[in-house]
Amino acid sequence: MLLYEILLFLAGFALMWYASGLVVRGVERFSKDTNIPAFVSSFLILGVLTSLTEISVGLNSLLEGKPSIFVGNLIGGSFVIIMLIIPLLAIWSNGITLRHKLEKKRLLFFLVLIASPSFVILDGLVSAYDGWLLLVLYVLFLNLFQSDEHLLDKFNRDSASGSLWKDLGKIMLGALLIFASGKILVDKTIVLSEVLHVSPMLVSLLLLSIGTNIPELTIALRSIRLRHKEIAFGDYIGSASTNVLLFAVLTLINGSFTLEVAGFTPLFFIIIAGYVLFFLFARMKNRISPAEGLILILVFLA
Repeated sequence: MLLYEILLFLAGFALMWYASGLVVRGVERFSKDTNIPAFVSSFLILGVLTSLTEISVGLNSLLEGKPSIFVGNLIGGSFVIIMLIIPLLAIWSNGITLRHKLEKKRLLFFLVLIASPSFVILDGLVSAYDGWLLLVLYVLFLNLFQSDEHLLDKFNRDSASGSLWKDLGKIMLGALLIFASGKILVDKTIVLSEVLHVSPMLVSLLLLSIGTNIPELTIALRSIRLRHKEIAFGDYIGSASTNVLLFAVLTLINGSFTLEVAGFTPLFFIIIAGYVLFFLFARMKNRISPAEGLILILVFLA
């Protein structure tokens, strides 16, 4: 019984891997045809579309009446990006330079933003007020990024070229398959939590969050092969911040709910310590070195 459920869980991951590949390839072609700079397009386009996996899991968790699944998945997802995927990119590509991408003010705001969902669930209650607070923080961050990078101006100035229907078709097909795989993963998360006698939030935080970041892992491998690290890094910043937006929107859709957070408390301190360590490493030399990436991964494994 348990083996069968695990195999279905892995099948959901496999379907999500294939579907996310369709989305990534479609967005890459779309960005190229519209002549939008790599970091800008990855932040605004890839950052949102690679979050289709989280959107799918979030909507399916609401349909199943298990909002704790989207809570664990979104909090864990941001932690996976910062403490596993970016460090892996740093190791594989001999470091990531952050200068001109995230100066001190934006980096600090970004880390506060992605840590904020961990703080709002500590009391075991997620309310509409928490949703509005997270939404305001996201809007402030987006405005800060827009004012420095002039993202919207670039969209208004650049015009699309070439045929985009094929690319949009891939994106739409990938999105539908991602939603289907998200349904499978949510169902199996509920089953595994019951079999293992742990809360669905912890299963989604520790396991599901890795699977829903398959698109980000795909982009890391492709960007390393093509030597376009700015595409991957822009996507990671956009994707992690989008997790906060999704947390806020899903909370407002669902309404207030309670959580079982007893097992989350020790993880909370590891999450916050990891973000602080990332900030210190990033600000020392405006880069994450391979050695620092390895240290961050060890914290993630903790």
